[in-house]
This record gives sequence, structure tokens and C-alpha cells, in this order.
Amino acid sequence: MDQEIDPQNSFACSLESGGRMANSIWTTEQFTCPSCGMNYTATREERQDKRSGSFNCNVCDTEVHTWSGYNDFFDWEAIKTKSPVFGKKRYGLAP
Repeated sequence: MDQEIDPQNSFACSLESGGRMANSIWTTEQFTCPSCGMNYTATREERQDKRSGSFNCNVCDTEVHTWSGYNDFFDWEAIKTKSPVFGKKRYGLAP
């Protein structure tokens, strides 16, 4: 039986077929590019076998994260943030 995936929290998943290792722990983690400051999230999965890999920034191609061991990272996504609004006046507030 498939379980709902909540990408904001840690959880155990159990998939009958397709998908990844049954009863693995997935967590969502945040990373920041050391060069341009772009923010990313990725899902970390604990594995029974060793994995290694790396992820490069989509903006400047700098290495954001590299891993080796019993974890794997996937579903890398850029975090969409709102730009601050500069020069906006606050009406009705005393200085």
C-alpha cells in the first residue's frame, strides 16, 4: 500500500512496487550554493547500500553538496523566494 509523502517532514515509506527501498527514512534538507547563494531543498534517503554523488547549482554550476555513504539525495528543487520590495512607503505610521 502506498503512503502519502509529506516533503516537509521526516517519515517512513513503504511501497509495494516501483519506487525506492521499502521502510526507508526520508527527510527534506535545505542547502545553499556557496557561490551565488541560491537555496535548494533535496530529499535524503537512508540506504542499506553505499551511495555517492554530488549536486551542482543550476545558476552558476558550483558544487552545492557532495555525499558518500549510506544516504542518497534526490528531488533537488530550487526554493522560490519573494524578492523584497524596496521603497514602499508605510502610510499611517508615525516616524
